[in-house]
Amino acid sequence: MTKKGNNIIGILFIVLVVCILVGFFVISMINNRDTVGYFNKDDKIISEGIYEKVMSINEENYPITPEEVVTLYTEGYKLLYGDKIKDTSIVPNILEKQRILLSDEILGNNPIEEQEQNVLSSMENIKSNKVRLTSVDVKPAMYDPKDSNIAYVKVDTKDNLFQTYYYLYYLERQQDEKWKITGWYNTDENYNIIEQE
Repeated sequence: MTKKGNNIIGILFIVLVVCILVGFFVISMINNRDTVGYFNKDDKIISEGIYEKVMSINEENYPITPEEVVTLYTEGYKLLYGDKIKDTSIVPNILEKQRILLSDEILGNNPIEEQEQNVLSSMENIKSNKVRLTSVDVKPAMYDPKDSNIAYVKVDTKDNLFQTYYYLYYLERQQDEKWKITGWYNTDENYNIIEQE
């Protein structure tokens, strides 16, 4: 082969490599376009991972156990109350996915528009007070000894001010065998329900 032929092959090879690299870059941008700019720069990678988990919630791959349901539900809380979101336009996406895990009764009593307003207000309030959720610990489910279709899940959350909050989630197995959250309560450290005034 001549020197001119080798030069043409070399140039074609370089063009091919550049096209492959550009292709990978374009595909990467398309795959990430949903989350680009939505999260604070400091923990963007962690936030995107949590967001992907939340966005994966659907009826087809519904979580099996009560603690899996509560874990997925609280993943949304990590984004909403962990000061990770820069662009609040994704809040409705998170709430829609969380609502899949709630019972029809809760959904009927909490219209999405009202829930969205409350969440945005709470997010603004905790941000102005420089408070953020730092960790969520979901405990193994306990089942009602009288009814195996009722379960309880204890959850501890901590904030950056070293405060710990305790919750007790109630779940019920529906006719389609899916566990749905039917309610939750603020509790003390022994998971005794704190009466709301």
